[in-house]
Amino acid sequence: MISHRSANNLNNVACRELSKRGFMAVCFNTRFVNNDSIVDWEKIPLDVKVAVEYARKEPGITKVILLGHSGGSPLMSFYQAVAENGVGYCQGPNKIVPCGNDLAGMKPADGLLFAEAHPGDGAQALRGINPSISIVDGKTRVDPALDPFNPKNGFNPEGASHYPPEFRNRYYAAQSKVMNDQLAQVLAKQERMKKGDGVYPDDDIVLVPFSDQEGAARLDLMDPSIPEFMSTARPEKLLKNDGSIVMQVVKSMEPAHPGQAKLNRTFEAGTKILTIKSYLSANAVRSTNSADGIDHCSNNNSTICAVQSIKVPTLIAAMGAYHMLRDEEAMYDKSAATDKDYVVIEGAELNYTACKECETTPGQYSNSLRNLFDYIRDWTNKRF
Repeated sequence: MISHRSANNLNNVACRELSKRGFMAVCFNTRFVNNDSIVDWEKIPLDVKVAVEYARKEPGITKVILLGHSGGSPLMSFYQAVAENGVGYCQGPNKIVPCGNDLAGMKPADGLLFAEAHPGDGAQALRGINPSISIVDGKTRVDPALDPFNPKNGFNPEGASHYPPEFRNRYYAAQSKVMNDQLAQVLAKQERMKKGDGVYPDDDIVLVPFSDQEGAARLDLMDPSIPEFMSTARPEKLLKNDGSIVMQVVKSMEPAHPGQAKLNRTFEAGTKILTIKSYLSANAVRSTNSADGIDHCSNNNSTICAVQSIKVPTLIAAMGAYHMLRDEEAMYDKSAATDKDYVVIEGAELNYTACKECETTPGQYSNSLRNLFDYIRDWTNKRF
């Protein structure tokens, strides 16, 4: 079962590759397809529920596995965590938005598969914030001491940047302050609305400038050497292009993206247009710093929180040319499953294909897609 929070997944490559390998693969969309601005996260497991129930009714189907790719990972893990543990998982005073009792009674899947998972949309949004920019009287003001695109802080407009630990630590704390401040403002606005003091009785616009994923100001996008995101903490399984597996500390091959300096300042690529509901339910998280100080369970949109309550067999496949290696390693560490696996696919980008820019010889990582789905095939057949 393959889906995503809001991306159109009807043509997801996983459906083609898995069906070639003998599996029934169902790609489906949620009710929020192509519209992040209206996502009501606590309703979205109901769409997975319909798809799982459909699959269970098909003749001969006895096992159902959920596959989460990128933003599909918090989706599938949220469903599974609630299905295994009940609505108590997604309720409580620590939740920015608790779920409703309409999620009760969902049937769990038999396995969970992450192919390049991210920790959660709130965490992603937090790490994309440029905390050096503020808007005052309709104009931008930049704090040069926090500017990630200031060469004095380590930025290189021509290639890979190198941010010192002292700057990174200040930056991560500043990102949290920006989100915590906006979260407090949005929650206060919601309370005023409930009292009838809002412009609208139901919802309103929330503008999140200089933080959208396309124009994100993540330091690791400019500095691929940052270990807290771009490297595993210990030796892990690396699936090489020739199909062999070695154990080593894996460092991401993702190249630097100095072009973020221009994208981040634009409205089209750098700014999110959300609503109060979509901001609170899917795009905010509490934290003290954006690296290792995130309260992942403060939002139900969190893969890292959900895996702590999921016990079915779990496979976590990381792409070796992307920036989620440490996050996915953390998912593995925190997973409650006794049967769990973590592997890195050499040279693979977000969408499983080879990183051409990473190659020193043509075709060096040409087997990344095939290797990933062959590994998924073997992992699945061994268990189910």
